[in-house]
Order: sequence, then C-alpha cells, then structure tokens
Amino acid sequence: MKTKNFLGLTFLSLTIILCLMPKLSSAQQNTVKFNLLPLIGKTFSFEYERMVAPKMSVNASVGFRAKSSLPFKKYFDDLIEDENFTSDATLDHFTFSPEFRFYTSKNGTGGRGFYVGPFFKYGKYNIATNYPYETDEGNTETVPLKGGIGTWGFGFVIGSQFNLDKSVFMDFRILGPHYGGASGTISGKMDLSPQEQQYLREELENLQNDIVDIETTVDAQGASLKAKSPWGGIRAGLSIGYRF
Repeated sequence: MKTKNFLGLTFLSLTIILCLMPKLSSAQQNTVKFNLLPLIGKTFSFEYERMVAPKMSVNASVGFRAKSSLPFKKYFDDLIEDENFTSDATLDHFTFSPEFRFYTSKNGTGGRGFYVGPFFKYGKYNIATNYPYETDEGNTETVPLKGGIGTWGFGFVIGSQFNLDKSVFMDFRILGPHYGGASGTISGKMDLSPQEQQYLREELENLQNDIVDIETTVDAQGASLKAKSPWGGIRAGLSIGYRF
C-alpha cells in the first residue's frame, strides 16, 4: 500500500465518524483527552471520543513529536546495527489513530467501564542524520541524509475508562497490539568522487539486516536509501479527559 492509500483510509474513517454522530440520542457526550504515557518519548498525544450509541463510541487520537534525538536509541541501534547511522540521527513524527470502542460491562452506558475494539494507525516519520564517509585525502566527512517513512497498521485494543469526578475521566488503554508495514526514502546530496562513492556504498551496505529491506544508491551527486519492512507495535495509554 502506498501513502495515498493510508490517507484514503484515514479520510474514510473520519467520514464514518461524521456519519455516526447524528445518530446520538439526546444524551450526547464528547470527551477530550490528553495521553500522559507518550511524554516518555517526547510525544504529545490528544484524543477525542464521541458516543454513538449507549455502549459504543468512536475515538480518534493525534500524536506529534518535534525534531529531537532518537528516543529509545538502543532499540534503533539493535534494529539497524550501524551506530554511524543512529549516532547523530534526529526524528520528528505525526500519527493518527481512529478506533471503534464497544463497552462490555453492565454499567458501560455512556463510555464507562471495560472496552474492546479495532483500530487503524497511520504514522509519518521524518528522520535526518549525518553519515560519515572517507574522502580521497583520507579524511572523514559526512553526507547529510534526510527523508520520510510512512507506516500503517491494524490492531485491536482493550482498556477501561472510569470517572474521577463528574466530568473528569481516566482512560487506561491496557493493550493495543497492531501490525502492518512501513516504507520510505532517505537521501542526501553531495559531490562524490568514484573512490568516495565506493567507500560510501560499502558502508551503507552495512545497514542491511533480516528485518528491514534496504536498497541503496550512490552516485556522483550523493546517496539515497529506500527502505521497506513489516511494522508493528503496541499502543498503550493513560489519558485524563474532560467530558461535555
């Protein structure tokens, strides 16, 4: 699937949400939330939930991270197996996750209690790094690489939501495994001699591993990497929200 297909699914999800909204009874309820857990990775995540039936709701979350050093750097070191790539790397990203929730407890009316449901997650990750190479004079220079990676995945969430006060709620997303794919391109422009090209080509080949399929191109104008891999993870959350 290409990025435009991911965006198409996103817009389709939003359309379904908007179509369901008018079906609410007179006890319409909306909740805006702030997810505390992503702050560990320097990410801000906001959510909006709307009840569409006594025990069913739609929930959408948006997350973003300003450009900064890689979070959980050891994980990326193990994945890419080349510290030259990760040592100076920076990352920023945007994610969007629509989900449907079904509240299963007897007292689940109005979005309270234990819930389960499917979700879709889309992410856009921008990465930049300085990759070292050896010049004809034997000096070490760097080629600036930057680009973007798009990810998508489908999953299933379980959690619990409960009152802290009349209008204040706590949403505990216990577990949300998801699986899909990722693809993207990272490139850098720099004049390279034939010898420098060969050295850089050999260095970039070290990025290959059993998980990520990486295709590298090096010529006189610079280098580019095309990556494709499975993509998965686990969504979790501890959000505090206000209902109105």
